[in-house]
Amino acid sequence: MIHSVLIFNKKCQPRLIKFYTPVDIKKQQLLLKQVYDLISQRNSDFQSSFLVTPPLLMTEQNGLDQNIQIIYKNYATLYFTFIVDDQESELAILDLIQTFVEALDRCFTEVSELDLIFNWQTLESVLEEIIQGGMVIETNVSKIVNAVDELNKATDTNETGTFSSSSLANAIQAFTQGGFASWASGQ
Repeated sequence: MIHSVLIFNKKCQPRLIKFYTPVDIKKQQLLLKQVYDLISQRNSDFQSSFLVTPPLLMTEQNGLDQNIQIIYKNYATLYFTFIVDDQESELAILDLIQTFVEALDRCFTEVSELDLIFNWQTLESVLEEIIQGGMVIETNVSKIVNAVDELNKATDTNETGTFSSSSLANAIQAFTQGGFASWASGQ
């Protein structure tokens, strides 16, 4: 199971924190700092993208197994980090991170850190198309991007509203002239 997805920059500023298992806010912040400290000290030229369990996750009170793994990938100034249990394949999660980044890249055309800051809704939508409840539900980049595009179209339609100002004015006029019964009969 995927317990958490963290995206943060090289200054430990979070760009996305998503937990699929309950963890209180203070522990989330501590965990982010511990994961950042572990990852930032590594040399990606010589060391793998797989880490051992940080001390916070080793405590029994969190309700998490002690067989937690941290799998990450660095892209430009961002670390894409997944915290998973031992049931997940390390290489499959690395591939999932690549899928996530490719989907973001298609949604934003050359995704950058600023895209993630100012378009956090799209970031969350892409993640929700890939993972729900800690389980992977979609890995096809085209399907993910199409689903997010459809969601964005639906959101744009709702933001513009279903009534134009003239049709709203006509409804108010019909209601005031003939009362509710005549207005409702025209609907």
